[in-house]
Amino acid sequence: MKPELNTVPEFYRGYVECTNQTPLMEQFNQSTHQLSLIMDGLNEETADYSYLEGKWSLKELFLHIIDAERVFSYRALCISRGERQNLPSMDQDEYVMRSEASSRKIESLKREFLSVRESTILMFSSFSEGQWQSKGWVGPFEFTVSMLGYIIVGHLNHHVNIIESRYI
Repeated sequence: MKPELNTVPEFYRGYVECTNQTPLMEQFNQSTHQLSLIMDGLNEETADYSYLEGKWSLKELFLHIIDAERVFSYRALCISRGERQNLPSMDQDEYVMRSEASSRKIESLKREFLSVRESTILMFSSFSEGQWQSKGWVGPFEFTVSMLGYIIVGHLNHHVNIIESRYI
């Protein structure tokens, strides 16, 4: 069930707002298909495009989506398994700066995205109802596994909206 916005840390509310009332596992599949179609429509030159100086290229954006999904999924795994330690946050700009995304081929990024997404779907599909409601901390914020699932889907949807409005 989609989390109530007042339970979601403020920074992440916009991602949850980019989801809908469709069951989460269906949203995982829909968003996978949507990004896959976008990636299929690009060539290497287009994938290196950035709409403004200082903004990420499409390749950097794709790798950011992949990295963020890995981090959010790891957090969900830790929380589902009862991790008591406060999990670290990530500096997305630092990750992108060190990603070397421009040296990657779009097909390689697509394969990696699909692989990571399949792993995410399999993991979230395996969670029991109790695990979905498990709570844990990332920095100063409390999350549930369910909330992280919606953040993963919403994060991708958020970036698809940016891609469609500013890049293609």
